[in-house]
Amino acid sequence: MKIVIDTNLLFSAIIKPNGKIGEIILNPSFSLEIYGCYFSYIELFKHKEKILKVSKLQENELLEIMYQVFKKIIFINETTIPVDVINKAFNLTSNIDEKDTIFVALSQYLDCKIWSGDLELINGIRAKGFDCFFTTNELIEKLGI
Repeated sequence: MKIVIDTNLLFSAIIKPNGKIGEIILNPSFSLEIYGCYFSYIELFKHKEKILKVSKLQENELLEIMYQVFKKIIFINETTIPVDVINKAFNLTSNIDEKDTIFVALSQYLDCKIWSGDLELINGIRAKGFDCFFTTNELIEKLGI
């Protein structure tokens, strides 16, 4: 199954790799193709010091976990997404959270769902009749965990 992962879940997996989200990403028995945006990659490094503080990990431990998580993600350059797809995604996110436009656009471009924990975004876009999301619980159910 192909999915796009939201940045907040990557943060969770890195801070708590033995948690549900980390297990889903890192467990090789799940046949997931997980896609992410370069934006997420940059955000994680931008907030590395905060992640260190919250996780209480040593820097070398954090970098190893980040490496293990990043190996499981196929990062896509946002510039490869056609402008018309980005515009459609922007229309869906414009009154909810415009920062999530790129995730919605990537999911449309790849024809797959987004795995997100952002309930405001999920509910807002679902209310517009567009269901392109899995919550963690929905993904767990789908994977049969």
